[in-house]
Amino acid sequence: MRDVDRFRPGQLPIVFDEAPLWDRASLEAALRREADEPILLTLTDNRSVLLSVCRRQGPALLRLHRMFLHAGLDVVRAVARGVRRRHRKSEASVRRFMNANLFRVRRVPRELPPLVARGEAYDLCEVFARLNARFFASSLLVPVTWGRGGGRARPGGLTFGSYDPVLRLIRIHPVLDRREVPLFFLESVLYHEMLHHHMGGVPDKSGRTVYHSRAFREAEARYPQHQRALAWEKENLPYLLRASAALDRRGRDGCRPRSRSGR
Repeated sequence: MRDVDRFRPGQLPIVFDEAPLWDRASLEAALRREADEPILLTLTDNRSVLLSVCRRQGPALLRLHRMFLHAGLDVVRAVARGVRRRHRKSEASVRRFMNANLFRVRRVPRELPPLVARGEAYDLCEVFARLNARFFASSLLVPVTWGRGGGRARPGGLTFGSYDPVLRLIRIHPVLDRREVPLFFLESVLYHEMLHHHMGGVPDKSGRTVYHSRAFREAEARYPQHQRALAWEKENLPYLLRASAALDRRGRDGCRPRSRSGR
């Protein structure tokens, strides 16, 4: 089966919201027992801070997203160890649990959006396959698609790519689908998003998830033409901004049809 066939638009596996393993009281009791110290637990629906600990006089004030009601005992023990040892960073098992349960933070769509990997200049599936083999031992299984329209502008530049951790989907700005854009620059953008899928995020001191950590930046710099890609972006950003604006206009007019990745 070709990689491109593997990523045809289709229904995602439906994740059933199974019954939680804990209620608030039993989870708090387990955390107290494992930490061997008083803990006051607050469950939240916060979408950015999934875990945080505040220490003042008295019990540790622990705030957890409601996803932790579905955590196994191993994850609960890891959270308790962090409280007991006053770790500023969560253990790897806790980070893996949070990354795997992001679908509980916001509802997962029942289907992927249409995937458009074959562009006018580049086929994202082909570029992805080469990078996957070269840097990840062909271990990554994540769909890639060109984004719709002109994409999203940001102060001083464009967002050339994005990774959706809930859909597990990489989108690349369609302004890069042109022969004027060198392959090494497209590769650098796609490699960056593949790293997001591979590494996930880590909580900072406040519990907020950080995706561009020091480890991430070090891994990003391993792409051999990383500095060359940064220099090319700086030199050609005005051209890319103009091209993106033109794509926006063409998108509003319903132009620029593409072939689907299913071929």
